[in-house]
Amino acid sequence: MERLAKDKYLIFLDVDGTIFDGKGVPDKTANTLARAKACGHKIFINSGRMQCIIPDAVLERVKPDGIVGGMGTAITIGNELIFSARMDKDEVEYLMCFGEERGFFTIAESFERLVIMNGKEIHGQKNFVNSTDEFLEKYADMPVAKISFMNAVSEDDAKILKKDGRVAYVHPKYVEIPLQGCNKATGIKTICDYFGADIKQSIAMGDSTNDDDMIKFAGIGIAMGNANEYIKSIADYITSSCRDGGVADALEALIFNK
Repeated sequence: MERLAKDKYLIFLDVDGTIFDGKGVPDKTANTLARAKACGHKIFINSGRMQCIIPDAVLERVKPDGIVGGMGTAITIGNELIFSARMDKDEVEYLMCFGEERGFFTIAESFERLVIMNGKEIHGQKNFVNSTDEFLEKYADMPVAKISFMNAVSEDDAKILKKDGRVAYVHPKYVEIPLQGCNKATGIKTICDYFGADIKQSIAMGDSTNDDDMIKFAGIGIAMGNANEYIKSIADYITSSCRDGGVADALEALIFNK
């Protein structure tokens, strides 16, 4: 196992709104990340997206050393899967039924694939079912690690989803529910342990509600300039926006000009 030098950082980056502006990775961001890697720092994507739906345009530009996918439910170093979570079958059935009863665009997610109910293709994922029963029959062996509803939910539904200790990340237009106990912060800890690094050697950057855990947990938590006000309030440092190369600006200030 490779150990991280004491003067190097593990850098964890959200995708949407952090390194990816919806069209691509800004040149300034890509160039500075390449420079950081050349100096011995390690770059990790840390996303709500599973590995199977992270755009190739992001992977080709960032060239990460690993990926924390699906809110910490699937973790890869290079091409090696070092951690993969699996929800209890009863929990999967409950959440799929919850979405079915409300007509939600519902996604069952695993490291290798997404299965979609009441929705459309997502980044080449075309596995569709019409009901929870069909899902349980066709995908009985699928190791579901996360369920997402691609709909705005009412306050009452949000309260229901958060019962019994379940963690639901409620965004304005969608909801993410990973296996209980998994989040972006647990992903950081797993990677730090793998490289024998202190948490103080970690940097996390994000812009959205589901970045809360990792920004609080990392040695240095950074909010993008386009982040919501809550994320800015908990961050150690606020950088410029994703589109303006905020990742690069933060690394210049905190690593290269330190």
